[in-house]
Amino acid sequence: MAPRKPAARTKQGKGKGKAPVKRSAVPDVYQEMLAEALPSHADVSERPLKKRRTGPRDTKGVAGSSSRQADEDDGDGDEDLEFEDVLDEPVKTQQTAYRDSDEESEEDDELEWAGVDFESLPGNGETSGSGDLELTLTANKTPQRPKISTRRRVVSKAERVTRLEIHRMHILCLLSHVERRNDWCNDAEVQKSLRPLLDKKMMTFLRPKSDMSQFGRAESVKRGLEQAGIMWRRKFRVTARGVRRALWADDEKDLHNYNLPGDVEFPIEKSDFRTAAKTLKGSRDLGAQLYCALLRSAGLEVRLVCSLQPLSFSAGGPAMSKSAPRAPKPPSPETSESEEEAVNVQSFIPSFGPGPSVAGLPISPRRRLGHPNAADYNMPEIRAPMRPPPRPKKKEIHESPFPVYWIEVLDEAHQKWLPVDPLVTETIAKPRAFEPPGADRENNMSYVICFEDEGNAKDITRRYAKAYNSKTRKNRVESTHGGDKWWRKTMSKFSPPWNTDLDQIENTELAASEAREPMPKNIQDFKDHPTYALERHLRRNEILVATREIGKVAAGRDTGTPGGKRLENVYRRRDVKIARSADAWYRLGRDVKMGEQPVKTVPAKGRVDEDVDMGGENDERPGTNLYTEDQTELFQAPPVVNGRVPKNSFGNIDVYVPSMVPKGGVHLPYDEASRAARILGIDYADALTGFDFRGRHGTAILKGIVVASGFREAVEEVIQGFRHERDREREEMRSLAALRMWKRFLVGLKIKARVDGYAIEGEGDEDGSVQDESAASDVYIPDDDGGGFIPDDDDDDEGGGFIPE
Repeated sequence: MAPRKPAARTKQGKGKGKAPVKRSAVPDVYQEMLAEALPSHADVSERPLKKRRTGPRDTKGVAGSSSRQADEDDGDGDEDLEFEDVLDEPVKTQQTAYRDSDEESEEDDELEWAGVDFESLPGNGETSGSGDLELTLTANKTPQRPKISTRRRVVSKAERVTRLEIHRMHILCLLSHVERRNDWCNDAEVQKSLRPLLDKKMMTFLRPKSDMSQFGRAESVKRGLEQAGIMWRRKFRVTARGVRRALWADDEKDLHNYNLPGDVEFPIEKSDFRTAAKTLKGSRDLGAQLYCALLRSAGLEVRLVCSLQPLSFSAGGPAMSKSAPRAPKPPSPETSESEEEAVNVQSFIPSFGPGPSVAGLPISPRRRLGHPNAADYNMPEIRAPMRPPPRPKKKEIHESPFPVYWIEVLDEAHQKWLPVDPLVTETIAKPRAFEPPGADRENNMSYVICFEDEGNAKDITRRYAKAYNSKTRKNRVESTHGGDKWWRKTMSKFSPPWNTDLDQIENTELAASEAREPMPKNIQDFKDHPTYALERHLRRNEILVATREIGKVAAGRDTGTPGGKRLENVYRRRDVKIARSADAWYRLGRDVKMGEQPVKTVPAKGRVDEDVDMGGENDERPGTNLYTEDQTELFQAPPVVNGRVPKNSFGNIDVYVPSMVPKGGVHLPYDEASRAARILGIDYADALTGFDFRGRHGTAILKGIVVASGFREAVEEVIQGFRHERDREREEMRSLAALRMWKRFLVGLKIKARVDGYAIEGEGDEDGSVQDESAASDVYIPDDDGGGFIPDDDDDDEGGGFIPE
């Protein structure tokens, strides 16, 4: 049967009759091909109309899908083809179809499944038994990278201590590095090389006149810094990668196989720093340091600011990449920019025959058609031209979009420090633009230190950190036990001898910035927050004494509450108290009051490994009652009566703190105290000052004794006698040792004198006489020959080979 040409698409209105016919945009040839491929209307059985699928189709499947719908007003069997444009629709990753029953036969094969590869389906051609069938169709999609698990690795207590020590050492090294670079910025030769870059106009703005208003002077300095920054971005070229965030390696093999990137900045000396001031190229960190020297040469008060990038002491940060980059190339001799970018184009131009040309290239034959002397042109033999190699692109240096080094310029009019970054953020007086996000693997802001030209340094992290207490402080050493004291001691080396008015103004500004920090909006940020606390973050030995909250925070979704959010109360950190057991309070010199009820009972928990650091104080055993400090009082030991010291069942007395010494007694923490008390024959008790816990066993520490106050002087005098006797014995031992050394020295001198007195053959005078007569007289020489041995004569009865008597 000849193929029937499909009718054009018709548009039906609400009334009866056909709408005006519209020709399809598909050419007739494709319509004839579709008519051959699609079944005729007579072959399709009558069934309810299918609902149009609105899901996406793939262009790799059937080119066009037809929606077959019989015309309600005309029964001539014409079909309306509807071509769907599937190019702009998104690709559906998964599609599932269900069959209602087995009564539907092969007539369902006429359904067009767009974007489905039936050949790749598992079990194609096989049919199951009776029952409903389920068919799952999956579109081909590019494989995605496996998601990297961000599960935090458990860090043992020993490893945490090691990381903390490395963190501290790394901070000291970085501070020393920045201090040296700050000293280089004061070099006279460096400033002399950079000073000509500032023209007279810039100097006028940077150093405003004193008769200007306060606002005018501040704006003049900002305008001068803006012009100087534009000039510096135009002059300085970034050719290397600067300092980046230090990361830990998960495996030791990754650390051994790691190589520095090829564009890393190599360590430089002061001579290289002076050379960079003349060539004006290097890393962006070096550019910030040279910019600091430039502004100092203009007479401005400028600080060199650095965001230290030490190794983190926690396990929550990112790890070092496992892929080993290529090894860096050693620095090559500097070449001019013209030599690097020059390309010899003439060597790649194809050679043509003789004839006129423009700029070395032949004239096109089309341009010679209307020329009067066109016949005089020689048609060259055109060969396939060689394209010149593309100009080598400058390798882009990928770094964090936030700086590590920048500067601060003093605005004398307002007595404020203005942050300036001419290369990375290109901002002036915008401190909030310097902090990188927490997901940045190249940069992390935890310590921001500024160095003045005199060498003084100051911690100004609170000026740039947006959430200092809730986020930044967790990455600093102050969050650890004793870290606050260590950091103050470290920065005291760089502190000025006294605080000026400018320093006091800045300290007030930093404290106000920290106080204005809003309440965290994230549940995790409340953990170990110095101001706010949540009940869920309380440790086993902490309780909440206040019942009034100061705010609420969203803690998830709750369908039972209005708004669908579950809110959690926020309390102040000062309302969180530490609760201890009665035994723990006793070791602190306090006793629980009579009738006090425990505020908390420690619940049971699973077994915890001893090497795992829980981050809190010593946990109590399950089922132990805890009390607060308000429920305790100072421990009062029984007094000393008639020189008799009260003792416990072990024969000693507990003196964990000085307040536990009984009334009328005194604690003598000397090693010889017990021996002195026995010699004097007075009553005493060994002082138990604590326990040494190794593993889960504690060993008692006895230090000194407790005696009655009246015997204190006698015991101390005896102890002094012991020490004098020990010193005398030590002096005698030293004298004996010295005498033994002198004796050995004298014996050695005698042996040397005797050896020197022997006459050696060939070393005397010509007549054979001995030179040193005194030495010869002291040496015994036998009368007979032989030198102390048997003479040459045969006498078997004398001496047995030795000198006869």
